[in-house]
Formats: sequence, C-alpha cells, structure tokens
Amino acid sequence: MMKPLLGTIVAGAAGALILACAGGTSDTSSPIRPPGAPSRTLTTATVGDVGDGVPNEGEIEVCKYGTSGTFRVTIGATQSDFPIAASTCKVVAVDKSTNETATSVTVAELTSPVYTLQSVERERIDNEVGTTIDDIGPLTPVTDGVAVPVNAYHGDLFVYHNQAVAVPVCDFITFGRLVASLNGQKVVISGNIGGNQPGGGILSEFHVVANGIDNHVADVATYGAINSGPLSGLTNSRISTGIAKNGVAVEVRMWDGGEPGKGTDIVYVKLNGVEILGPNGQYLDQGNMQYHANCRGPG
Repeated sequence: MMKPLLGTIVAGAAGALILACAGGTSDTSSPIRPPGAPSRTLTTATVGDVGDGVPNEGEIEVCKYGTSGTFRVTIGATQSDFPIAASTCKVVAVDKSTNETATSVTVAELTSPVYTLQSVERERIDNEVGTTIDDIGPLTPVTDGVAVPVNAYHGDLFVYHNQAVAVPVCDFITFGRLVASLNGQKVVISGNIGGNQPGGGILSEFHVVANGIDNHVADVATYGAINSGPLSGLTNSRISTGIAKNGVAVEVRMWDGGEPGKGTDIVYVKLNGVEILGPNGQYLDQGNMQYHANCRGPG
C-alpha cells in the first residue's frame, strides 16, 4: 500500500498543494533513511539539472526523444519553460518536503510546427506505508498536461516521443564539386537543392560520387530545415533526400559556413541509410556552397 494522496486541494502563495500522507502523522519527523533500513530513492538534483532517466522521489523529470522540444511546467500560478534536447532528460521540479503535503506539478509540451507529439508515458515512484521499500512504475501511457504530486515520498518520470515534421522553406543552396575524403578517396558532390518547380515539386538535382559510383538524384523528394540530428544546430542548415537513378536512397545535409568554402562549409551524406562522411559530416577539402535566402521559382 502506497502512502495515500488525499484529494483535498489547498491554494496558497507557493502554488496548489495536494495533501499527502507520508506514513501518517506519527512519522512526519522520521528520517528519510532509518538506521539499518534500505535506502530510499530520494533525488539529490536541483531544478534544471540533467536527469538520470529513472523516477526519483522528490522530483519531476522529463525525458525527450525524437526531436528537441520546450516544456511548460506549472506549479500553482507560476509557469516556467524548459528547453530539452532530443535524447536527454531534465529535472523540472523538486519538492523534498516531509510535512504531509505534496506540490501539484503540471508538465505540458509546447506545440511547434517542426514536430508532432507521438506519445507520453509516466513512471511513478512512491514510498510504501510502514517501510522504506519503494514502489516503482511501470511506464504507463498518459495524456499531455496531467497534474502529478511530488514530495519527499513521491516522484514522477515523463517520457515524451515526438516525430519531426518537414518545415517548408523557400530558399536554396547551390554547390559545385564539393570534395571530402572517405578512406583516402574523394567524395564529390555537385548540383543544387531547394526552390519550387512550376506546377509543384522541388526544383533540385544533385550528384554524390563515392567509390567511383555516381548517385544521381534527378527527382528530389524532400528539402527543408534540419530539425534534429547532424547539423541541426546550425543556422540555415538544410537537408534533402531522394532516390538516385541507380536505386540508392540518398540523404545530404549542408551548411554554408561562409567563405571560402574549404574548411568552413560542412556536408553530411547517407547512402542507403549508411553515413559515409562520419556521424557529423565533414568540412570541405575543395569547392564551395552558397546559401540563398531568396525564393527560387514560384513563391
């Protein structure tokens, strides 16, 4: 039996509090770790710390997968926003009080045009009545924006999964004979990506020549901003994908880092899902790319 959380809500300057029994009125002054008893999983973190990916009493932690995102945390009348990078966790609320109250915390992801919410799961940890053994989990699907209590005996872990959405952009990049090295051999990339074809479609075409094979993408499937993964943190970085004439699935990511191109511009390539220039791309050995902020073709 877990420590009961009574439904009475108390409004105060510190925010909405939910009455919570921490083992009954007789043990409110008991130490969190009684002598000779197993340790309870009480957080040592403060708000804003990197999380450990597991539920801990005394904290609310959020883990983010798929894309980066921003979360609004509401405690009473106070709201705080927390940006959380993809594949990381962050502690967003802490209450280690033992005075039979629990802070009510609401976590909700802010909407964005660059991702859609796929799922939210919640994993609780609670201290059981009359013992120091913790009751944990399991991960359970919940709706976004659910309010949960937290104090020295109760905590929550939220796990969010998002799907990136291609952001339409009206700009383009031109490039000629970009050269990088792969196992001592040249990878040569040339063409252009971005722009609108009359009547619809993307006004793009490019070649990726690797290991003597020309992967020629004449019909580009996608072009847009990079929401996550390699080069996603660079302003005006762009991604384009398509199927080459030889049947190879090609993905290129580019960033114009300024002149002269060599040592400033970065290119990243996948062929049939395999990275060929490292996990973060490479600076150019030769060539130059030019990012054009204006729209090419019909606006």
